[in-house]
Amino acid sequence: MKYYIISKRTENDNTAEFGFGDFPKTYYFVSLVVDAETKRKAQNKAKKISPDRYMFGGINGNDVYTAEEMASMTHIDLNGMKL
Repeated sequence: MKYYIISKRTENDNTAEFGFGDFPKTYYFVSLVVDAETKRKAQNKAKKISPDRYMFGGINGNDVYTAEEMASMTHIDLNGMKL
């Protein structure tokens, strides 16, 4: 089964557009696609590929979704990817 690893990037500046630093823009994007049997095994594969980049706990952790779950996620940039 394919699992999509979702990362996020924030854009912030000390201007009125971003509430003077209080309201950053957040962009979600697919950073990795792995084949695995379970969600937990997909997380382990991602950590083996890049242990510094992928973490799955806490506020800034990456998310893991299946293709079915990704179909309803409209806020994630797929970069022209087909599910």
